[in-house]
Amino acid sequence: FTVTPFVACGPGEQGEPIDHTKTQLNLFHYFAGFGDEWIIELADNFEEKVKDISFEEGKMGVQVHHRGDMRDFNAGQVKSSEHDVFFMEGPKDFINIMADGALEPLDSIMDVENAEDNGQSIASKMTQQQKDFYYYRGHYYGVPHYAGHYGLIYNRDLFDAKGFYLAAEPDEENGEILISASNPTKHAGLDGIPGNDDDGLPRTYDEFFALCEEINARGVDPVCFPGMYANQHLTLLLDNLVATYEGAEQMNLNYTFNGMANNLVVFNPDGSIKRDADGNPVLESKMITSDNAADLARQAGKYYAFDFMQRLLSNNEYFNEQDGKNKGVSHTENQQNFLENESLGKKPSAMLADGTWWQIEADVVFEDMANRNEAYSKENRKFGWMPLPQPTEEEAAKVASGEKKSVFMDYLNAVCCVKANLPEGVKKAALQLVQYAYTDEALANFTYTTGTTIGMDYLDAVDRSKLNYYMTSLIDYIQKSDKVYQVSGNETYSKNKANLIVAQLYGTTDFNSIELAIWDNNMSAEDYFKGHQSYFASKVK
Repeated sequence: FTVTPFVACGPGEQGEPIDHTKTQLNLFHYFAGFGDEWIIELADNFEEKVKDISFEEGKMGVQVHHRGDMRDFNAGQVKSSEHDVFFMEGPKDFINIMADGALEPLDSIMDVENAEDNGQSIASKMTQQQKDFYYYRGHYYGVPHYAGHYGLIYNRDLFDAKGFYLAAEPDEENGEILISASNPTKHAGLDGIPGNDDDGLPRTYDEFFALCEEINARGVDPVCFPGMYANQHLTLLLDNLVATYEGAEQMNLNYTFNGMANNLVVFNPDGSIKRDADGNPVLESKMITSDNAADLARQAGKYYAFDFMQRLLSNNEYFNEQDGKNKGVSHTENQQNFLENESLGKKPSAMLADGTWWQIEADVVFEDMANRNEAYSKENRKFGWMPLPQPTEEEAAKVASGEKKSVFMDYLNAVCCVKANLPEGVKKAALQLVQYAYTDEALANFTYTTGTTIGMDYLDAVDRSKLNYYMTSLIDYIQKSDKVYQVSGNETYSKNKANLIVAQLYGTTDFNSIELAIWDNNMSAEDYFKGHQSYFASKVK
């Protein structure tokens, strides 16, 4: 996460006595939705691995200390920090941190083929986009860490019990679009392949909202999100709807400001959107550079995502209004309601708009429910990561044909790095810890512990027998998707980075969040999109 409200519990320190016979290593980790159990395990495992190695004369092994809180760091703060290794979440100023000499180059560990890791190196697990960013002025200074992604989680148990799946064909007798005892065949889902977990899930916006109608008619709220952080949850969902339409190549233009944009909406002379005979926006192509990057506000994916949000938020029957419009309902309270309402005889919600890490934030709720009934444990309940629908049948067909892939977009830009100018022995220990942290063993342990992922290529090494249904569903989605990381070495993007974080990106004239524009002003998607043009231009200077 990149904003302070998202914290499941408070930060802490180990507080253990210092063992002066060992090299001392201090870690910082951004403490929020991912918890701290993963770093405790990492520290313990590393200490065991190097217990017989001397990094400093007269000392044997390493004692690792770790502290978690929600600070952002600039270069000066890194230099003056007591920490040696940092696991940061979304530092807004990382280019300047690299440029200012605050970090130790990681070159000595990046391309080393680790015999204990099937001959892989850290760099081999990174995309070219990641390498291009973290390789700065001839050196590597960072490695990607936590992967953050928002979307829709659906209660598969509830879907199964209520039959909330779209049928291959509507019932001939009554036109019912959901499966039933007499019409049990689900449609093949976005991938077009029968028998996969996306069978019966909506492929298009129209199918999604038709499903919402049916879910509501059966006494269930289709979607829930927390009113306290509605802007964060909805804006990041919106961002992924944009990427779902645009695809990885076109979405990356928003970070590189360099390349051909193929999906730019055309406007009529009167300022309205120019539309084709089917009512869809007319599109044009244009080469994008830093000089005209504001034209990216015209990407069709942004218009369609605004349209999705306008349809969702303007109909109170499509979402849990009690939680969604109540600024007193936090993300953890919303998660609790999502998990508990049905068992308490209250109106349940079918889908949760949240981040990939939601289950670890809800650990206490799962444990409490499991104490009452083991059927409610995290291991025994089924929640799935829902592939986001496409805006039109034409775009959905591209996914089914393989022409278009889903997109997993990591907005966090989390990074692991090492402070510069450490004593030689501490530096060696710090680099070896980072090298271990990015072995398949340590990466897989992170996934087992948090139920989430790190932004690296390692998921084939994860033992799926150790995963619950949700974790398997999430990993399946990630592995089928193209990856987008919101990092770029482009000077204009880097200079405006603080203005371009997702939570501030999708505003419009007079409104900096889409839910307020719709709830307070009943704004249409087209008006919001038109207002977004000048809003976005003000962010790219």
